[in-house]
Amino acid sequence: MKILLGVSGSISAYKALDIARGLFKNGHEVKVILTAGARKFVIPEVFTYLGVTDVYNSEDDFLHKNVLHIDLARWCDVFVVAPASANTLSKMARGEASDLLTSVFLALEPSKNSLIFPAMNSVMLDHPFTKENISDIKKLKTLNNLFVSPTDAGILACEEVGLGKLPSVDEIIELIPAMVKPLSGNNQKTILVTTGATITPLDPVRYLTNSSSGITGFYLAEAALSMGHKVIMVAGLNATAKLDLFLKHPNFTMLRTSSVEDMKKAVHENLSRADAYISSAAISDIEFEANDEKIKKDTITDSLKIKKASDILKSVLEKKSDKQLVVGFAAETDTSDAILNKKMQSKPVDLLVGTKVHNGLVKNQKVAGFNADHADYRLLTNKGYIFEGPLSKRELAQKILNHIFPSNSL
Repeated sequence: MKILLGVSGSISAYKALDIARGLFKNGHEVKVILTAGARKFVIPEVFTYLGVTDVYNSEDDFLHKNVLHIDLARWCDVFVVAPASANTLSKMARGEASDLLTSVFLALEPSKNSLIFPAMNSVMLDHPFTKENISDIKKLKTLNNLFVSPTDAGILACEEVGLGKLPSVDEIIELIPAMVKPLSGNNQKTILVTTGATITPLDPVRYLTNSSSGITGFYLAEAALSMGHKVIMVAGLNATAKLDLFLKHPNFTMLRTSSVEDMKKAVHENLSRADAYISSAAISDIEFEANDEKIKKDTITDSLKIKKASDILKSVLEKKSDKQLVVGFAAETDTSDAILNKKMQSKPVDLLVGTKVHNGLVKNQKVAGFNADHADYRLLTNKGYIFEGPLSKRELAQKILNHIFPSNSL
């Protein structure tokens, strides 16, 4: 992806170095425009050492044979301003073309996305003029998916506490590629995803869970958002914090749940809105008859009363419409034909993802599937197996999305 990164005169300008480096490491081609104010905080040459292809200053438009702001506007897949100072926001809202950055902004084709990440003192951010400028920019719907990020709260450079902080570098790096491909109408789908582990309480102190990190759900969201779809994420309470990196994405909604019943309720409250349901969560099969008070050691016996937990996937298959697609996951220590075919017969999903797993706590075996970026998978449809072998979880997510919505493949 070709990313044009504009950097303006905010103290947060130094974070643009890490943003550029992170984007380059993720395989993107990056060019940078520095405003005159940004030059007070960062040195252009540092960007080139971090993998940036070219760095331009505010007056470089007059030093090239071609019209540079037009060339750059045509070159990029997405235009990003991070950080965007109050001064730069004001210029963009008024449609000024007083330097290279603002000229590029005006020269972008309507199909190009612009992502703007403000950063400034909280009093400046709350000033009526700044609020009006941000509001005016957000109203420019003709610029397609123009996105103005909310700021974070925290300790600012002036030692005051409040809103105005630039979002984290990791968040910006994840949001940029996830907002490049706008879709609308019938092409844009809503995908309901469960991820992470459920928690089954035994008493107010103890509970049963598993080693699922929820990272598969993160990659499913990344792939779906990058394809232009909407995502409703129902995540286990302790599922990876990386999911929070998408919270500012306008096409991403997340609900954190703990128990199986909590997750089931959240799924069914949102099922009617979904074109597809992907059940990647590691949902407990059993529940305890939970005690109201901590079980004392001297009352513990050799057995615990358990019962079957609700089968969320089965309940979805019973209530889904004919048009809704369903992807099921089978986390098994044995992913043989007999096991997976039985799973498919009992719960006939559109795609079954068999995952070889082991928590590493039994018989000194290696951890597999859980808390790892790779696993061995077998992908089964009603027509047979369509894939068998190792994949990274990012590769798996892309395979799943490409299978259920092939016309929007990455």
